[in-house]
Amino acid sequence: MNLERLMGVLISCLMVFSGLWATTVSAEDAPQAQTAMIVLIFDTHCKTACELVRPIMKEIKGEMKDCFTFVELDSSGEKLSESQKAAKELGIHGFLADYAQFVPIVGVFSAKKKCIKVIQGPKGKEVYMAALQKALQCK
Repeated sequence: MNLERLMGVLISCLMVFSGLWATTVSAEDAPQAQTAMIVLIFDTHCKTACELVRPIMKEIKGEMKDCFTFVELDSSGEKLSESQKAAKELGIHGFLADYAQFVPIVGVFSAKKKCIKVIQGPKGKEVYMAALQKALQCK
């Protein structure tokens, strides 16, 4: 992403979500999430596809952490109950239930928990960024 475009994205983020902080959400702090969200559902057994998405999400998180809450939900059998609890607290339990078996899945949500975009499988960063821009425009 060139510097001019990055600055535009950051300014948009600041205008839309000034005063809000975004972090990766765990089950312990999930209720505090009030910003738009990016939800990555993965499975620890999903090596190839999930490992392609994780670095992209990490890069996007670094660029957009002030605009989005980043949530990772593990749909592996041993972690699923924790992920279900976190998803319920976030108000996105239906999303996890609908997509847990199709990993990796990235869901982009507005601050009101409306699902803006579901992106299945590994995609290029530009696909994720377009969905994030759309989420920023939703109020």
